[in-house]
Amino acid sequence: MWILASPDGQLTVTVDQKKDGLYYKVLRGGKKAIDESRLGICTDLGDFSDGLVFETQERNSVREEYSLPAGKKEIYINHAEELALRFCKNESEFIVRLRAFDDGMAFRYEICRSGRECLLVKKEETEFQIGTDRLMWLQDWVPTYEGAYNARSWDKSMNGQPFGMPSLFHDEQDGIWIMLNEANVINTNGSYCSCHLVGDERGYMRIGFAPEEKGNPISSPLPFHSPWRYAVVAESLDELVNSTVNYNLNPSSGITDTSWIHPGRALWSWWEDMNGAQLYLESRDYVDMAAAYGFEGVTLDCGWDASWVKELCKYAHKKNVQIWIWTPMQKLDTREKAEKLIPLWASWGVDGLKIDFFENDSQHTMQQYNLMADLMIRHKLMINFHGSVKPMGEGRTWPNFMTAEGIMGMEHYQWSDLPDSVHNCTVPFTRNVAGPMDYTPTAFSNRKNRNTTMGHQLALPVVFDSGLTNYALALRYMEGWRGTDFLRRTKAHYQGVKVLSGYPGDHAAILRYTDEEWLIGVITSPKKVVRLPLSFLGEGEYDAEIYEDCAKGEMVAVTKKKVTASDSLELSLLADGGAGIYITRKAEPLRDGVCSGYMSCCFTEYPGEDALLLHGSEKVQWEDGTCGFVLNGAAAFRGSVKETKNYTLRLFYAAEEPWELELVCGSFAGRWKMQDSSGIRTFVTRDILLPITKGAFSIELRRISGQVPGIWKLKLIDNEPFMPISVSVCQENLRRGGEIVSVNGVPTAVGLGGKAELVFDKITVPETGKYILRIVYTAGENRDVSIQVNDIDTIHTYLHNSSGWAFPSWRNEDRKEILVKLEKGENRIRLYHDNGPMSHIRGIEVVLVK
Repeated sequence: MWILASPDGQLTVTVDQKKDGLYYKVLRGGKKAIDESRLGICTDLGDFSDGLVFETQERNSVREEYSLPAGKKEIYINHAEELALRFCKNESEFIVRLRAFDDGMAFRYEICRSGRECLLVKKEETEFQIGTDRLMWLQDWVPTYEGAYNARSWDKSMNGQPFGMPSLFHDEQDGIWIMLNEANVINTNGSYCSCHLVGDERGYMRIGFAPEEKGNPISSPLPFHSPWRYAVVAESLDELVNSTVNYNLNPSSGITDTSWIHPGRALWSWWEDMNGAQLYLESRDYVDMAAAYGFEGVTLDCGWDASWVKELCKYAHKKNVQIWIWTPMQKLDTREKAEKLIPLWASWGVDGLKIDFFENDSQHTMQQYNLMADLMIRHKLMINFHGSVKPMGEGRTWPNFMTAEGIMGMEHYQWSDLPDSVHNCTVPFTRNVAGPMDYTPTAFSNRKNRNTTMGHQLALPVVFDSGLTNYALALRYMEGWRGTDFLRRTKAHYQGVKVLSGYPGDHAAILRYTDEEWLIGVITSPKKVVRLPLSFLGEGEYDAEIYEDCAKGEMVAVTKKKVTASDSLELSLLADGGAGIYITRKAEPLRDGVCSGYMSCCFTEYPGEDALLLHGSEKVQWEDGTCGFVLNGAAAFRGSVKETKNYTLRLFYAAEEPWELELVCGSFAGRWKMQDSSGIRTFVTRDILLPITKGAFSIELRRISGQVPGIWKLKLIDNEPFMPISVSVCQENLRRGGEIVSVNGVPTAVGLGGKAELVFDKITVPETGKYILRIVYTAGENRDVSIQVNDIDTIHTYLHNSSGWAFPSWRNEDRKEILVKLEKGENRIRLYHDNGPMSHIRGIEVVLVK
């Protein structure tokens, strides 16, 4: 029998060799955490679970501290005691290496055999006897790890059932929390597969190999070591959340220069518009907003175009904004592909890659992760793995590993009514303990299936940890939402984390802090009063900003007050609600960063409460204190400008359903179909290009039809917008086939591709330069297109499916933007595809890029 104690002596691991093999058990503070469980591994060199001859033992101490550019704390402490038990069998050396930490334990298997280069691992005998009387939070295994962590008790139906890791267990009597997971897997060049837990009828958990291995043995090089199998054994949820056992079990990085690695908060258009990344000019607008509001990045999801990403990176970097781009892993799944594209994207100035659709736990896929990560380190690109395996501490080896999916996040609202508040209150204590998660918080535009409040969504970026937080918050919501101020108060990286209160599935109150600022995110599932002592503060008074739900949970109210360390904050939370709290010694007003372009500082604001109300429109005050009017009929705003030119009018409104707006200003009049805003209490913006003549003006808004909107205010922005040159398709544009048909009342060119193509002659522009060519199209699937300008330059790209996740439709209109060079005067633009059918084209628009 061998006993290994943690540095503080409170956690012990006992290993015993019996006639039928090796067993271990774990105690914390004298309380049983893992009862007697089997150790061993079966290979083609022998079954190393029994018949072992003991040779020697070695004991070592691990004492180190390290920091990472991203992560849940500033300093990682790796203090452990290590025991290596050496056995022999069949001319092979077998080692069980164990480590005991103050908050957990780990072990792995090692095999040495001379004269062989590799071995075949048939199965593990590894067991965890957690017991049948503990509460459990288990995820039914799915290859994406995007499932709920279901609260349950032991029952016989768990026998043979696979469960994803991490898995959480709790004994309410002894207070111990146990988390099971693995470490050092995807950074070993594919030496093993990712594993999961399998229930056993005796109340045990066993290690199961990836289903993709199809029962075949795993081929691994010699000398061999398995992944670490570890258990966090914590006495509180705060200790559990602060655990870094899995990071400590991974090898340190060889990177000496990490100055290019920056955690961030990124704006992300996909949530609101799945094809939003096809639009260069809107992507620039996102950059403008990130720069103005102090966010670090913009993430381009599927659809970005190679013609303009380099240009966008230049534009963003001048404003100190990162650019991340999305790609399916299938574009990088071989060394040849990865060594071609990763350096190319890095040469454009891209800062990070969001690599999607792994959805596979096989040994081969683990090798692909390793290949991509190593190349991204070499070319100084940050990492976000999507459709991915759970984190296993690899962020220590790859400090550019910012985040990963492996979580049922906000995107699931696109096709289901999950995630819900129970899930959100569970994952801080399960999945997020293992590593950063790209949950994409702050989604509230899904009016039909939204199941949490504004306050709940606002709190999530603090409750959850991610080295890259992608906000599921579209451009048009950012300026009009009071919660945006709280998001601007948050940080890309914190010095530490503390659980102030919580229980899986019920509620979570998480504190994250720097030297002088404290952020608290609070979420709940049931209606609840949460009391938060502020004893973590120092002496004296502090300023607190409290962002809470209004009565219906559809707006956020902000309260400012003085607090001290002796105070407690009492929050009355709605069901599925939440709150965000910002505390600092002296709260400074939020300051805008770089303001230009979409966020130009050259504007005049016209409050709705000052408008002249006409034809039944009437003033209103919303429950958060916002004042404006409801546009039952019409309203007029009066002002003056110093120059005759084009301006941008930005209207702030709220509407339950779509409506139609007519706007009249002098001799100009126009009508626009206005989207809903996801509720009468949710404000969005809409930009309208407006020509105004020098001197006094009157802008009259008229509701023509549809939902009665609430109008908060409008801005008149002097950012010199360029009037697009628009050309609809007609018979004259067709060459060698195709036809013009009416789709939803709009002329549309169909039957294109092969020989049939479109040619737009005499596209006249005022000056030579860079222009955006915007293709207006419909598509039920992704289809390629080639663009030739003036019979010289050719660009090959594709038009993304315009149906989203819905059933494929050829009636939904979308747009794709390509950067081209046009000459002053007339230009010729040709759209074709020699090798197959094209999307249906409705026309093109041309916009000068300044």
